[in-house]
Amino acid sequence: MTAQRVNQLEVACLLIATPFLLFPSLLSAAALLILLAPWLLRWRARGRPTVRTPMDVPILCLLLTLPVAVWSSALPQESLPKLLGIILGAAYFYGVVNSAQTRGWIWRWTLVLVSLGVGIACLSLFGTDWASYKTLPLQPIYQRLPRLIHNVTTYGGGGFHPNEVGGALALLVPVSLSACLALWSRNPGLSARATLVPGAGRSEESTRRWVSPFLSRASMLLLATLAFALTSGVFILTQSRSAYIGLAVGLIAFGVSRSRWFLVALLVLAVMASALVWSVGVEESIDSLLPVESARIAVGRFEIWRRAVYLMRDFPYTGVGLNTFPYVGDAMYPYASQGLSARVPHAHNNLLQVGVDLGIPGLIAYVGLLAAFTLCAWRVHRASGSRSSRLLAAGLFSGMLAHQLFGLTDAITLGAKPGFILWIMFGLMAALYRTEVDSSERLRLG
Repeated sequence: MTAQRVNQLEVACLLIATPFLLFPSLLSAAALLILLAPWLLRWRARGRPTVRTPMDVPILCLLLTLPVAVWSSALPQESLPKLLGIILGAAYFYGVVNSAQTRGWIWRWTLVLVSLGVGIACLSLFGTDWASYKTLPLQPIYQRLPRLIHNVTTYGGGGFHPNEVGGALALLVPVSLSACLALWSRNPGLSARATLVPGAGRSEESTRRWVSPFLSRASMLLLATLAFALTSGVFILTQSRSAYIGLAVGLIAFGVSRSRWFLVALLVLAVMASALVWSVGVEESIDSLLPVESARIAVGRFEIWRRAVYLMRDFPYTGVGLNTFPYVGDAMYPYASQGLSARVPHAHNNLLQVGVDLGIPGLIAYVGLLAAFTLCAWRVHRASGSRSSRLLAAGLFSGMLAHQLFGLTDAITLGAKPGFILWIMFGLMAALYRTEVDSSERLRLG
């Protein structure tokens, strides 16, 4: 079997296995075997199970902590869904890397990310327990949104938590923006027809003839703009302060990567804001930015973070086990401010949550993965001659930065259902590095 067919088979296997791993059942074991099949075929055909990437070592170290985390778990049935979610995420990472070895395939996976953002936005519109009021007076909009999805989570009225929706969309809004800018560019370095309808064979040529009129640059730009508008609009509705701050910083990083004049303008605005704060008074400014409700939430966050640090101190090498923080934390360190019956679902901090789940070794591996992602983004930005590739790298990095800043005060845990999107972004950055940096270095050395 050729390498191209194996890669296409891997993508098909991912699509087949995803629902059985996102929603564990008796068929989950068969889904794991389905994911393993392309690796064995590639090993037999090419002498290696997968291509190499700069993120391999931290991913391997992270995966090696999983058996220990499951072994140390007091509630294996609670840990199993997160375990399968992390395995699925790693499978998506290598599925993207193995299949996206050309710019066309990279932009197909980008289209998948944009589509996932649209899907999350549409589900969230009709399935989120919207806040009545936080910062923006959006209550009239909430009242007009029909509630069509019920009893899918344990939060509030059984809907999605607005903060989690905001954290997920913070990943994807910059990617949609980069796709729009790449299509808007006069020389974007990609072709919608070539990207989405590869011409290889008589049947593909027939498909190209019928589908190409709908895949013009103008129509693709329109669809990408609508996707960006939808995801951005739903993101605003979440009123997640953590996600707002994360996305703001991510978009600032995106702007700085595109133009140094953006940084100059940003510095001017920072000086003006500092002068305004100084004229009004520091304490008065802080009081206006942090109302009583925010101060109460901040106190609760510090209490949760202390519990997470205590658990990491007590279980430094193994962690308490995947998804057991709400049970072990309540049993060992009850929350004084939230009552003895409180059940906090996670550590409200991505890094602390990884340390609690997987121990300090898992936390080091996760930080190493983020560092490798950042290094790849920097190398692509400096070495790539394709403007569209640099735009995509900037969008991926900005989304990751926004999500990680959101994760300083909230969390979407590793292995959670939307977590595989994070791994697709890791994989896309690794694929960009291989096509834009590794290939150019090979050509230079050759």
